[in-house]
Amino acid sequence: MCTETAVDTAWALFCQLHDAPSRDHADQLIHWLGEDPRHVRAFDEALTLWALAGAAMVKPVLEEVRRSGPDLQ
Repeated sequence: MCTETAVDTAWALFCQLHDAPSRDHADQLIHWLGEDPRHVRAFDEALTLWALAGAAMVKPVLEEVRRSGPDLQ
């Protein structure tokens, strides 16, 4: 399995579990991770992308808060 495909699969499994948490979705992810050590690396890459995307979305908001000051008095 090529790395790009593994990252795509990791991303799909993560999104499935994140958006609709269930024992079945968790079991699917665990089973897939256990099939190949490269799957663990691909899952790590998918989680890194998710974290970086979230940071990119939050950063402008945090910068605006710093510029405008706290809302609470």
